[in-house]
Amino acid sequence: MGNFFGTDGIRGVVGEDLTSRTAFALGNALTRLKQDPKVILGRDTRASSDMLSLALAAGVTAGGGDVYDAGVIPTAAVSFFVRREKADFGVVVSASHNPAKFNGLKVFDEEGHKLSEKSEKRAEKYFNDYTYAGPLSVGRFYPLESAGEYAAYLAASCTRSLRGKKFVLDCANGAAEKIAPEVFRRLGAEVVVIGAESDGQNINEGCGALHPEKLRALTLSSGADAGFCYDGDADRLIACDEKGELVDGDKILCIFALSLKRKGALREKTVVGTTHTNTGAEQYLARAGIKLIRTDIGDKYVAEAMRRSGAQVGGEQSGHVILADYAETGDGILTSVKLAERIAEKRLSRLADIKLFPQYNASVKVKDKVRVLGDEHLRDFIDAARQGVARLVVRASGTEPVIRIFAEAEKRRDARAAVEAVRAEIASCEGG
Repeated sequence: MGNFFGTDGIRGVVGEDLTSRTAFALGNALTRLKQDPKVILGRDTRASSDMLSLALAAGVTAGGGDVYDAGVIPTAAVSFFVRREKADFGVVVSASHNPAKFNGLKVFDEEGHKLSEKSEKRAEKYFNDYTYAGPLSVGRFYPLESAGEYAAYLAASCTRSLRGKKFVLDCANGAAEKIAPEVFRRLGAEVVVIGAESDGQNINEGCGALHPEKLRALTLSSGADAGFCYDGDADRLIACDEKGELVDGDKILCIFALSLKRKGALREKTVVGTTHTNTGAEQYLARAGIKLIRTDIGDKYVAEAMRRSGAQVGGEQSGHVILADYAETGDGILTSVKLAERIAEKRLSRLADIKLFPQYNASVKVKDKVRVLGDEHLRDFIDAARQGVARLVVRASGTEPVIRIFAEAEKRRDARAAVEAVRAEIASCEGG
């Protein structure tokens, strides 16, 4: 069946790149990686998530494993329940920030970490070779009470009351829509909720972390202390301060790192970012005596680097933030709760007063990412373009058939010029 796993599990257009057969194959492959596994299953609000969840559960139970269905729940909650229930695997049916026509399958191991690339490759070997348990050994399917327990866990992670504070929550019509408001209400905050009317087709549509315009306007008009935008599976967060200014993952990373450092609690004096982490954030951290380790794009790689280095905080500009003292993976709701905890002490606009370099991003849709990026002339062109900017990164998307281009410079026009030149060159290579 070929290579299916990207940087964050399996992802594609439902009915084309991702079918019930794929989901069944993955579920069944888990029973080959470990005999009679216990699997925690969660999903987001897409209409296709039901179909894919049922197919995956059929694959697991056909091979003798048991499935514990947590229903609609954030990605990080599946990681949490894998550890709490001592399960062998966790699977989340979600395409995160992508539109409703996409879906995906994210897999966690028994420690609540994203499945390693080695295990992914092993699983793929079994995709065409199903195993079936005997009639008396097939697995079972059980419901798992999850949302209330996870909300209680998140609320307990906050060390102070949020009474008297007001927050706007954009739940992206996704997995956060019931849990996030409940958590903030438990903590005593007043909440204004948008993006909490999922119909199976409107996840991430004009709302959530990729579309924070409504959040910014409502935060300002309501006089809220801050606004929080999640994505479809609630594993990322983009915030908005009381002035309507966006606070991305780079600034959130700095806020948490500096807070821990000032408390004497940042044990390794190190945080983890990616190739896209803003140079301004790196300089800000360096002035505070904090080292930034860069990894490839992908929260899986950030988490791996955090485990190797002992870093307690890591994240991506896109809003995936990992707080290792509380979770094994990115959790947008947890991030917002801990950020609200800091906002109870100081306004977010002051916390996020960090000068960042202007950046420019673009994507080019291509038929063959590997062939295009392997073009020798293109590589030479990219090397030449790097001379005019602070940083230039060209990479293949791990989840879509596109090449992403990113540049950073002291002046935005210089970053834009470099990106547009590379974009035109890639289009030329693709056309040739």
